[in-house]
Amino acid sequence: MDDDQSGRINQLEEALAHQEMLVHDLSDVLNKQWQAIERMSRRLQELEEKIDSLKSTTESPEAGEPPPPHY
Repeated sequence: MDDDQSGRINQLEEALAHQEMLVHDLSDVLNKQWQAIERMSRRLQELEEKIDSLKSTTESPEAGEPPPPHY
């Protein structure tokens, strides 16, 4: 193999190594974002359940009562 081909192969190997590192870094970022989305989804579900339970406890005893005068 002559020096020109060897140099081109080295450039290609270097470019491939950089791209592999970039793909790995992007994969890590994507994984962290997915974990954050999962945490937020669980928290949102918890908050929705809490709101629903608060609605059911506040609505049932006052269902027959008219609103106070300041409404």
